[in-house]
Amino acid sequence: MSRKKNLIFLIFFPILGILIEDLTDSALTDLIKSSNHEDALHELISRHSGIYVDMLKKFGMNCLTQNQVSDIMKDKDYVIYKAALEYDESKAKFSTHLANKTKYMCLTQKTKNKNNRTTANFDDIKFCKKDKSYTPDEECNINDSFSRIINLINKHKDKRLKTLFHERYFCGRRGKLKPWKEVASKLNLSAQGCINIHNKAIKEINSKIENEKIKF
Repeated sequence: MSRKKNLIFLIFFPILGILIEDLTDSALTDLIKSSNHEDALHELISRHSGIYVDMLKKFGMNCLTQNQVSDIMKDKDYVIYKAALEYDESKAKFSTHLANKTKYMCLTQKTKNKNNRTTANFDDIKFCKKDKSYTPDEECNINDSFSRIINLINKHKDKRLKTLFHERYFCGRRGKLKPWKEVASKLNLSAQGCINIHNKAIKEINSKIENEKIKF
């Protein structure tokens, strides 16, 4: 069947008793391309949101800031829509096409972060300890933003914070992050209590630096 005939068939598929759920991914993308068919888009989103989220977790969680991951997550439906418009069934399955598109988005943002060297996400940076001084892993160089963060931690009103960050980021084995359970034992707190203090501090520091117009 030619593409033109196929599109005509798709336009009249409800009359023929065919449900949107019965259509292939290719047929759904054809409907979206031809008429911005909302039901077709919703069906495509329903089928492939899981793939989008999985790729974001795999390629974004460990290299992007929480805000960047959140922004990409918010764009999920629009990205699937764009993927449908760009889809060429002769090159790959739609699921593969979407997975590659999501992966590319994450890696592109990661490259921007690396080139600009203006982003820092505490859990995404691996630290190690050398000569009893705070030294980032060879993959990360100390920059102004990092120094500013350390300074804010050291001067924070909650004195537990300095010990918490030191234990979490500098005292792990082989340069890895120390498990929260072990950090908690140093502070005589629960693991969740440490996480709460940690996350609250990150929000405060992010807000302070953003207000000072220093991006990291």
